[in-house]
Amino acid sequence: MLKFITRWWIFCKERFPIGRHTLLIIFYVSANALVGFHSASISSVITYKEVLCAIAVLFIFFHLRIFDEIKDYKNDLVVHKDRPLARGLIKVAEAKQASFFLITLELCLAIIINKAAFIAALCTVIYSLIMYKEFFIGKWLRPKMATYALTHTLVSCWMSVFIFSSVTGLNFWRVSKVYGMFVLVNWMIFNIFEFGRKTFGKEEEEKLVESYSKRLGPIRAALNVVIMATVAMYVAYKLGIIFNLSLLFTLSMYLLYGLTLIAAGLYAVHNDRSSGRLFRGICSIFILFYNVIITLGIIWTH
Repeated sequence: MLKFITRWWIFCKERFPIGRHTLLIIFYVSANALVGFHSASISSVITYKEVLCAIAVLFIFFHLRIFDEIKDYKNDLVVHKDRPLARGLIKVAEAKQASFFLITLELCLAIIINKAAFIAALCTVIYSLIMYKEFFIGKWLRPKMATYALTHTLVSCWMSVFIFSSVTGLNFWRVSKVYGMFVLVNWMIFNIFEFGRKTFGKEEEEKLVESYSKRLGPIRAALNVVIMATVAMYVAYKLGIIFNLSLLFTLSMYLLYGLTLIAAGLYAVHNDRSSGRLFRGICSIFILFYNVIITLGIIWTH
């Protein structure tokens, strides 16, 4: 048992840092929950349901990470031999068992929360399983790197409606237009993270490693992130008006957006190691700080 725990602790340390993901999920859940509460005109009171929802979302993130490791296993045997599955720390069969155990826990937690949460969680799980099978068109889809990413990050929308159903008790098809906009935002900020982390300066590119900068070129790779950040910024602007959020909220969002534009511009122009690192850094923190600003903006005002 101790060896089992040790092996999975190493896996988490290398491929799923618990502290970092916990912080991300706290603000991801809180931002979605607060927008859900106020869009449905429900008092925002933290109960056991919100806590169970956050734990379930953590488990969803974890099982998605494991699914990705399993899907990348054969490629990692060549390109990333030091990764946990590739070097034999965790067997593929064991990884599959762990992911399905996590799915069972997610559904059990959702049942405890409420019926609407269970339906949304079930849809999230089903979508993740279809993703795992690469929509049954893997040979066609895998070479299309951007399309592959866009179809996979859609799972963030399902997680968003799971949070909505958990905190409101309403079925996800009853989301308001306001929350519908925020569901779209979840997709945008997950795409920003995904596109950013696989974009490199010209001297950073590796022969056997795919990247959006190789596929799209530095200008188009940066432009994609700018477009998605602009959509996220527009929704934040609309939320600020609808929820009557403070000037500090607006200024914070403009600062985050401005930093993203600067990083994207520098990368598009220079396409070197330092601008690549800056671009990846900003894209990585965008998903966290966007939700931090939403969370604090709503709490501060209401």
